[in-house]
Amino acid sequence: MGSDRDIRSPKLANWAIVLLASERDAVFRHALRYFPRLVPPGATRFEDLPLLDRGRVAPWYRRPGQGERVIASSGTSGHPKPIPWSRQEDSWYIGEKQALFAAWSAGCSRGLVSLAVGHNAGSAAELLERLGLQVRDLGLSSSDVQADQLCAFAPELLYVSPSILSHLVDLMARTGRRPRSVRRVITNGELLLPSVRARFEDFFGIERAALMDTYGSTEIGTISFSCGACGAYHLLNGLYPEPAPAGFSDAFRVAGVGASALVVSSVKRTTFPVVRFVTYDVVQGLRRDVCTGRSRFTFDRILGRCDDVLTYGELFSPYPLADIIARRLPTARWFAFNPANDLSVVIEGSEPEGFLDDLRALYPTHARLNDLGLIDPPDITFVRNFDEFVARAGLPATRAGKDVRHVVRQALDPAWIPEARP
Repeated sequence: MGSDRDIRSPKLANWAIVLLASERDAVFRHALRYFPRLVPPGATRFEDLPLLDRGRVAPWYRRPGQGERVIASSGTSGHPKPIPWSRQEDSWYIGEKQALFAAWSAGCSRGLVSLAVGHNAGSAAELLERLGLQVRDLGLSSSDVQADQLCAFAPELLYVSPSILSHLVDLMARTGRRPRSVRRVITNGELLLPSVRARFEDFFGIERAALMDTYGSTEIGTISFSCGACGAYHLLNGLYPEPAPAGFSDAFRVAGVGASALVVSSVKRTTFPVVRFVTYDVVQGLRRDVCTGRSRFTFDRILGRCDDVLTYGELFSPYPLADIIARRLPTARWFAFNPANDLSVVIEGSEPEGFLDDLRALYPTHARLNDLGLIDPPDITFVRNFDEFVARAGLPATRAGKDVRHVVRQALDPAWIPEARP
């Protein structure tokens, strides 16, 4: 079905991603075998397959069939939905991470897990036990309990989310505790900012290669890991990336050369179609590169998301938030500020009675994480003079009900608030 020539995106001339004809053919054959409804009539090659954006992929979210289980995720659309995984897929999902961590974690005998909820949280303890570690999974326990356990158990390996570990490091630093047992750290579940990574390395006294950041999604599984040798992220085997067309990542145009929304195809997933699947995550420097003598699909870093899904502890869907605002304040405009893993929301008008209680009821997992001290509560501000606010912030002044982007990937500047209800 073609020759092994490069496919190079004209938008990424300096950071060209290379897919060989054999790789494109493997994806096309996989789609024909497992997801024939995805293949348009008359299609004969990879390039004939459409991008699976949030609209095209929506019908594939479904309840599990026989021998399958379901994992709920906000995923690419922000709406909670079921994603099926078979027992065979669960097996390779854990197995490939076991292979990834085995040599790197050699010599560690005790591991501590704090991932709260999600696909990865459900398998992390089993994974570390397979590696021969004595494991303590802290689950949904308070930050005080987790800090005490981290010091008392003296783990050599941590498997944690960046937000939770940030709070634990803050707490231990304030109370004069600095565990010396930690030799390896695996982070997962959220964007790991370079400044946060540097703080973890400094606090635990570890080298850069001793912290491995893993990136994935419930739809795909583990996608990539940070490499201690070169500092970039390498994709796992069986995954074939490409940059999304211009337009998906317009919000990151100033981020530098080679910023693009990531599209992934997998020849491992058989119950859910990861075939030219748009992740809506923006990466920089997507390419095929050589590291430690191996050719790998690689990118330099993850910049953030280019849709309206928020990263706040776990993926945080803005749609229930929009619904409650529309119900309690029908004409109100609003913006959510989500520059990293925290959340600030500015809403037009005055706070309705019971609004924060309603919000907690809509997001019980996040409310629980707030109560446990594992993530900061959202900062909710009501502003009467919203026109002045958006003018100061340089945001669109579109009236409520219009198609306006509500999520802002920068921090909320208090100077933008003309007046706020206490």
